[in-house]
Amino acid sequence: MNALHINEQRGWRGGEQQAGYLIRGLAQRGHNVLIAGRPGTPFIQSDHGIGPITKITAPFLSEFDVYTAAVIARAVRRHNVDIIHAHTSHAHTIACIARAIARRGKVVVSRRVDFPPRNTPFNRFKYSLPDSFVAVSTCIARVMREFGIQEARLDVVHSGTDASRFNVDPIPRAQLGVPDGAPLLGCVAALVGHKDHATLLDAMPLILRRIPELRLILIGEGPLRTRIEAQINTLNIGHAVSLLGHRSDVPRILKALDAFVLSSKEEGFGGAALEAMACGLPVVSTAAGGMSDTVVHEKTGLLVPIRDPQALAQAVLRVFTEPGLVQQLRANLPEQVERFSIDRMIEGNLAVYARLLDQETKTR
Repeated sequence: MNALHINEQRGWRGGEQQAGYLIRGLAQRGHNVLIAGRPGTPFIQSDHGIGPITKITAPFLSEFDVYTAAVIARAVRRHNVDIIHAHTSHAHTIACIARAIARRGKVVVSRRVDFPPRNTPFNRFKYSLPDSFVAVSTCIARVMREFGIQEARLDVVHSGTDASRFNVDPIPRAQLGVPDGAPLLGCVAALVGHKDHATLLDAMPLILRRIPELRLILIGEGPLRTRIEAQINTLNIGHAVSLLGHRSDVPRILKALDAFVLSSKEEGFGGAALEAMACGLPVVSTAAGGMSDTVVHEKTGLLVPIRDPQALAQAVLRVFTEPGLVQQLRANLPEQVERFSIDRMIEGNLAVYARLLDQETKTR
């Protein structure tokens, strides 16, 4: 099978990581893999762990960029591509135009966000074109059904985590500016609106009243850094909160934590929480989007309503003051992490591809 993966994003976040895992897994299973994206981006520059790989670069000026679609269509014909897998919304449109030009290939679109597409005539047409949507959580699948995607074109394939990445030593707390004996809470999330760091910061004064020595570290970068810094100053919690920015040593940092927290108001799957579980950490999260797939309340973590600082604070306090609860949560984590393995994610996508190609064979 020849599979082309399209991702035009300029940065590298969870979606790009999942696409990379899939690309590597397909190649390891003997399939021919190609990638397409903007020149100079991490997605294109990476070999995704498989060495030499065919790369198609194009400007991706917009989701209606016919030139980019034509470039991809030429590659689809030249390499006899069977599956065109789009990993973003803009790539979705480009993939469908390219398929129409090339007149070959099945289009698969990964859906990683838990909000519905805008209900416009164009979107209704756009979403009628792919052969399959792969939702990374049951919540996203439900949203897509409600938008009108037929069950026959919808599959749930959860994102996966590579637990082997976390077989590392913890970073010394001194390198984080945290005293060795301090209870340490961490959050890995881009500093963007839907991650809702504001709710987490509003919860901190409530937490510090009970555990004044607790420290919170925020790993991630984004456009809201200035606003977050201002909120920290306004709440007078600068002594207890550190912004570490983007880090390449996240596994070592996770291993140094006592607990993990996410305060998102929208979350497609919550891969960061799963990575924390792979490190044996109790997780507190808002029940946003697909988080109920990842975190099973009082079994693998604690879930609270979105935008509720008091509920979030109370849940965080529980994991720092109820050792029996923490022991129970940790006992369940290995099974949950295994449920969301990279291999299961790859095999789930392969099953989608196989069904589409089998359907094509039967209609010839």
